[in-house]
Amino acid sequence: MKNSFILAVLMFLSFSISSSFAQGIFLEKGEAGFFADGGYSSLKNSYATSIGAGIAFGGIFEFGYTSSISKIKLSMYGLGDEIEVRSKTVSLGAVLIKKKAQLEVNIGYALSDASTGLWLLGFEFGSEIKIHQKLSWYPIFSFAAGIPVGESSGNPVIALGFSLPFLIAKHVYLGPSFGLTEGNFNWGFTGGILISFDTAN
Repeated sequence: MKNSFILAVLMFLSFSISSSFAQGIFLEKGEAGFFADGGYSSLKNSYATSIGAGIAFGGIFEFGYTSSISKIKLSMYGLGDEIEVRSKTVSLGAVLIKKKAQLEVNIGYALSDASTGLWLLGFEFGSEIKIHQKLSWYPIFSFAAGIPVGESSGNPVIALGFSLPFLIAKHVYLGPSFGLTEGNFNWGFTGGILISFDTAN
């Protein structure tokens, strides 16, 4: 398998983790929540879709699992037509700061059926902007590094992300996402459902 194709797969995986944001940012301290989310991202003539689920404790940590399917145009790499790549990612996030804004660090591992594994390290920074009683805006900046595992697996991949989700009635969130991976611009959208409850009682 050519290194250019492996890099293309890793670019999609790293962007997937950088554009996904910390669902725990929607929670106050003392709250916990279960979430289910999905997203779409586009890179040149390729695209990826993902679905995931997890649990978050406001101001503390979160755990998530994501399954993704990427469609990559191999003609861009001189390898033929199109290929479908399936990947699975497990991630754990810990909140470093939870005041007017939230800073979180994330670690994860992604495994694909068409490339080597990938260790992921990311940081996310975001804050709530109240628009209405039942509508809030959460601009979130993210940085992620993907480190391939194994021999001849390629160099680390860096991704920057920017998401603009809206939280509606404290349970539904939806918004666009943008990213820059290895000099390539990505765009997409993400959304999900959050079921929260107070753990103080």
